[in-house]
Amino acid sequence: MRSLRMPALILPVLCLCAVSASAGTRTEQKSLPLKSGGTLSVSTRNSPIRVEGWDKDEVAVTADIADSADRPVRWEMEAVDGGVAVKAVFPDKAFGWHVGRGPSCAFTVKVPRKLAGEFSTSNDSIAAGGFGGTLAFHTSNDKVELENLDGAVSVSTSNADITARHLRASLKGSTSNDAIRLEDVQGGVDLSTSNGDVTASGLDGWNQGISLRTSNGDIDVELGKATGEIRARTSRHESVKVERKNVDILESGSGETRVRIPGSSQVIGLTTSNGTITIR
Repeated sequence: MRSLRMPALILPVLCLCAVSASAGTRTEQKSLPLKSGGTLSVSTRNSPIRVEGWDKDEVAVTADIADSADRPVRWEMEAVDGGVAVKAVFPDKAFGWHVGRGPSCAFTVKVPRKLAGEFSTSNDSIAAGGFGGTLAFHTSNDKVELENLDGAVSVSTSNADITARHLRASLKGSTSNDAIRLEDVQGGVDLSTSNGDVTASGLDGWNQGISLRTSNGDIDVELGKATGEIRARTSRHESVKVERKNVDILESGSGETRVRIPGSSQVIGLTTSNGTITIR
């Protein structure tokens, strides 16, 4: 009688072939001088980036690498045009079909207190704090957390939240399908999301203007020192609640409420659909 068990014996062999290359982890460190105010770029993929300020004219990088013999990862750090560039280099087949987590190169970066910096990854988080300058942070499908930054900051992600605390900086950017949370952000603000709430407290605006936008989410703003003309727009069947005292109501109804808080000429725009707006 012919056996019918042979295909079941072959399948485990095929699976073993797919994971035959052993994975490993290692930590590497490099550093280069960078004067205060210099330029820095840091890029990786599918890996987190953490950036911390320190009192040295130097960039120090710790790379935590996970790779395998058939999908090796390396990284480069070099002086470029008076600045520093840090880049993870993945093999072309790094993100093809495979069993288990793909290769990664996570960066922890210590930077001077002031610089022009751009930090980018994908499918993982970014956290930064303790420095300032002209700064850009880009990822996707994971959160961005910013704290104690100065200057001008831009941020973008998707399908994850943006949190910013104690920024003496202007802030602009976007996410989607998650929340925006702001606390003690002093500069102008221009942020948007979708399908998520926006909460903010301790704003100022520096007379640059404040714009917070979402859809299918609520907006709750405690303005702090911010003054100017508030223009709040939402769906007709939803509401705008003004709980702030000592304000002048300029217009109310028809999906838009306009309120003036004497002190500056900036516009504070709050826009949502299918959600409420609360102004404190």
